Amino acid sequence: MSQEIQIQKKEALEEMHQSPEFKAQKKYFMRITNDAYLLLKLAFMYSSRAYDFSKNALSVQSTDDLAQSIQACSYLFDEGLITPVKRELRYIIESSIKYLYADQQTKGKNLQDKITFLQSIGSSIDVREDLNLSALHEEDAKLLINELNDVYRECCAYVHVSPRQVSERLDQRERGGALGYETTDELRKLNKLIFRVYDMALALYFHGYDLSMTGDLFVGALDDMPKWSFHKGKYVSTVSAYFDYKHERNMRKYGEARPWDAKNWPPRKLNKA
Repeated sequence: MSQEIQIQKKEALEEMHQSPEFKAQKKYFMRITNDAYLLLKLAFMYSSRAYDFSKNALSVQSTDDLAQSIQACSYLFDEGLITPVKRELRYIIESSIKYLYADQQTKGKNLQDKITFLQSIGSSIDVREDLNLSALHEEDAKLLINELNDVYRECCAYVHVSPRQVSERLDQRERGGALGYETTDELRKLNKLIFRVYDMALALYFHGYDLSMTGDLFVGALDDMPKWSFHKGKYVSTVSAYFDYKHERNMRKYGEARPWDAKNWPPRKLNKA
């Protein structure tokens, strides 16, 4: 590729970066980042209401670990480092699964015992099959467990050297791109992946956080934030629906306390025929 052509392609990418579409993707990323981080701050604050439980809940005590990964994704995204973002997303999936699994398999144990138990889990995420996702209908839980594996495998393609990773990097170079010269389409696809991962990670986090506290968090805070991004999340919204039986939410939505069937709760929400 001649130097003149390289300059032309670089100028075209720079022009794209000034377009409304590109800026909209940047803005959307900041919104989902801030909303995910806001949730974690609220959750950690609410956890003080159940101190004895929270101090030994690995999921709760690892809130800052998830927040740190979200912050890392934000930094990498701003620098145009798309591949490292996907590596961080892989870690978010793995850690979210294993923290919840450790909590559920060592129920009643102290925090140090749970940390020690992590060593026995191994490097795969096969333990996801044994997670108890009680806020979800059995069929909805299966969808989440399967999707966790699909997204994890997608992100794994960027952890080790792979044909996919190399091909994407060479394609970027061919069109004149370099670090910080991602396209609008690349950002759009990355944002979709990030939202998907955060949505699933938060759904798992809520289960480790304890459903009682999660209900208080939704009804007492998140319900008053209609623009919070993850109300539209596939799995976060399904977890939220678990708390539709709560009197406060019924009165707010319907003006009356509607009956609910405890034997058939939670209802199926996803992929219904």
